[in-house]
Amino acid sequence: MKPSIVIEPHHRCCYIIDSSVSVDVMLATLKTNQYIQSVNINSSHKLQLIYDFRYIEFQQILAIISTTGVNYKNGFFQRLKYQLYSDADLQARDNLKITPFCCDKVAIRRENL
Repeated sequence: MKPSIVIEPHHRCCYIIDSSVSVDVMLATLKTNQYIQSVNINSSHKLQLIYDFRYIEFQQILAIISTTGVNYKNGFFQRLKYQLYSDADLQARDNLKITPFCCDKVAIRRENL
């Protein structure tokens, strides 16, 4: 019996800095994307995203945000966090490609015999 694989979307956040006019345009643009499931902005200008990591990367979402004219925090620690988000997306996509193996069958190597 094959184990069932449940794919959870990724929850990510970034802080935005800009006027409310271009933020509304950005929200409309992000909501029309078919791979982004949810977009919310808190009162502290925290943009919270839920997206399907199999089809879109976090760097692509940041590119969409910047093309709409909205600036986001891009300091050293934010860039580090965004890179960790991208690495986690890549790792999760790579893990989906691995075929699951059975736990009780261990591969026997010839050098161990």
